[in-house]
Amino acid sequence: MTGAKKRKNRLSLTDINVLKAFGRIFLKAFFVKHKPMRKRPFGAVSSGLLYKKKDIYSISIPQWACMYGGNDKGNGIMYMFKTMFAPAERIPKKELNGYYEELANDEMLKLITDAMPDVATILSPERQIIYANKALLALISGSSKEDYLGDRPGELLNCIHSAETIGGCGTTASCRFCGAVNAIIECQRAGKQVQNECRISAIADGVPVSFDLMVTATPFPFNDKQYIVFTVKDISDQKRRKALEKMFFHDVLNTASGLNGILYVMKEAEDRELLRELSGYAEKASSDLIEEILSQRSLVAAENGELILNNSNFQINTLMSEVARNMRHHKSAGGKIVAVEPFHGFHTMFSDMILIKRILTNLIKNALEASFNSDTITLAASEVGSNIAFSVHNPGIIPEAVRQQIFQRSFSTKGVDRGLGLYSIKLLTTRYLKGEVTFTSEDYDGTTFTVSIPANMSKVG
Repeated sequence: MTGAKKRKNRLSLTDINVLKAFGRIFLKAFFVKHKPMRKRPFGAVSSGLLYKKKDIYSISIPQWACMYGGNDKGNGIMYMFKTMFAPAERIPKKELNGYYEELANDEMLKLITDAMPDVATILSPERQIIYANKALLALISGSSKEDYLGDRPGELLNCIHSAETIGGCGTTASCRFCGAVNAIIECQRAGKQVQNECRISAIADGVPVSFDLMVTATPFPFNDKQYIVFTVKDISDQKRRKALEKMFFHDVLNTASGLNGILYVMKEAEDRELLRELSGYAEKASSDLIEEILSQRSLVAAENGELILNNSNFQINTLMSEVARNMRHHKSAGGKIVAVEPFHGFHTMFSDMILIKRILTNLIKNALEASFNSDTITLAASEVGSNIAFSVHNPGIIPEAVRQQIFQRSFSTKGVDRGLGLYSIKLLTTRYLKGEVTFTSEDYDGTTFTVSIPANMSKVG
């Protein structure tokens, strides 16, 4: 019985020939520059090759992974998974269970991994989790291998990109810049330990969350098989502390130094007109100092779920004019124009005016820092259904690598240990103001960030 069933599920010679023919045609049609097809171990990272493992045959080519195998009735099935980066192939659940049992039966391995304080997993060559320690089960509130077996790291953490393609974690455009999958691939390629920082935007219980992680991929040969030990350490607190230190030691100190300089000049000044002008600068510098500190306090409260909105009625045009007027005096505004397009729609909003001010101020500040002399930054608003869509436009272009990571916590183009600006904008907008943040960046039209917020928060559930 067992032998008959085994033969029934095995691919016939005709099936294999069909697959090979399909592969040759597919590769010749789309990737004529690649080397001729040749057999390789299943799961290898390469282009235009036929892979084989038991009853699964696979062609891996740039952008696509094609799998052909036998189903329960013995019929051949072709699976095609698009990939933008890492191979999409997966091994069947039956084999995953076999790998798990082989690892779990090693008592020394179990003792060592469970003694590790950080999350530790063992990955197959296809980047699937086949074994994990107690720390991982505690992290996901799991109780057995069924809670993780076969998942890839991003899928286990509910990364927002892991469901964008049928191939899952590692196969989207954003994955090209992911520290985790790059560490795994480089470990496989070089055969040595690789450590990367990794930022993951995820969803937990329907709420957006962000992870700052240190991931390490280490080759792990076991019973003539090549696995990877993949460990994960949460460094969110460390990154947060460094960002706050940077803010206080750089931004706040610069503003305080400027204020101190103004006060020194005022002490020496005798001309009344000059004193009036300097007092205006001093008032602006002190306001900036207070706002910087309050912004950081709001962000910490928002991340902890402790931020309380202070909704009120306010004029939309007045809000926009005030934000633009303040930003025209920003240190990055020299030689640049901050323009406001008149708004013709709802005259008032009922929302948290202070939060919206901070969001628009941050967007304009980013636009100014990305622009050149004589460039125009435009603040506008439009009525979209029951929402008000505020937009900030500048003529610059955002590079692809930045676009894929732009809202991640700790990511910044301004240097190490920055990167809270756009992350805070998205956090405040989506979680508290019940809106959304989007952006476009095109060669012919520059860059536009749009923040869409309900016009009346009292009508939002």
